[in-house]
Amino acid sequence: MKESSISNKTVFFSIIVPVYNVEDYLEQCLDSILKQNYSNFELILVNDGSTDSSLKICKNYQQQYHQIRLIDKENKGVSEARNVGLAAAKGDYILFMDSDDYWTGNDALLNLNALIEESNPDLILHEESRFFSDKDVNCKYNQKFLKNLKGSFKENILDLVYYDLYAAAPWDKVVRRSILIDNQLFFPPGRKGEDIEWSGKLMYFIDTFSVYSKSFYIYRQARKGSSTTSVTEKNVNDLYIIVKHGLQEARVSSVALNQAIENYWACSYVVILKDFYVSSSKIQRQMWSDLVSWKYLLQRGRNLKVDKVMGFYKYLPFRGLIFFLNGYRIKTALSKQYRASK
Repeated sequence: MKESSISNKTVFFSIIVPVYNVEDYLEQCLDSILKQNYSNFELILVNDGSTDSSLKICKNYQQQYHQIRLIDKENKGVSEARNVGLAAAKGDYILFMDSDDYWTGNDALLNLNALIEESNPDLILHEESRFFSDKDVNCKYNQKFLKNLKGSFKENILDLVYYDLYAAAPWDKVVRRSILIDNQLFFPPGRKGEDIEWSGKLMYFIDTFSVYSKSFYIYRQARKGSSTTSVTEKNVNDLYIIVKHGLQEARVSSVALNQAIENYWACSYVVILKDFYVSSSKIQRQMWSDLVSWKYLLQRGRNLKVDKVMGFYKYLPFRGLIFFLNGYRIKTALSKQYRASK
């Protein structure tokens, strides 16, 4: 069996990768992890009933690399695939990765280990680079605006949410496994927007954090066949339910954390408004009274994206804002497709 380059036995990482019909991208994903110059990790591949050659690729890699653990299951969606991987994981820290994405460089795990040795945080946040084409890969790098890159989560969470360092994704986070297991922080099965709900719940259980200084995660945009490429009525309705439940959660003793949680849900509220017209008129009527009652979420200072929306809201009535955002949604989707085709 092949070994990854250099062995370092300090922190043991579990990297969980759900796999579903990604034969064109999977080898790049796996190679980017296995070339790391830090080998004290397990790579848990959860094949979620792929119908292409993805399972064959997984088996081939498993035969070559001792770090790989392969779980083959029937197709039940990304949430259950991540949950199966998390339940099987043995690492000190958990990383999630989508199987059509990849890492850049060889030092990500080595540097993460150094961060953990330095401050032993509950959570490490890292900023992704967005991939449209080989010539169009960029990172927003908002960490340059932060006052602190490590320390108390509750004391810094307002800035982390405002600058999109704490966002609604699992793959931009490195989390202490005991926090996830002890608090049963699994992904809701059968629901779109599972990343958003999971990230919202995680906020309650983090005490300390660090920010990784570089961007090593490459997030592929506008891939044909990706579940993130198009918006459906189920996406909108599930997100509406997630936000409703999130806003109803009991408040905690930390004023800053309460405010940050509200700011976090304000970002998803804006997404619902943007995608409102994707839903049927029946679903729109069911959501409308809540959407109106949540207008208090439209305030400057919550998040960069909300601030951007507020720049238009001051000139538009509420319904006009929703109509405008719908046009912005269409324009953005077309722009992503164009950039990805170049």
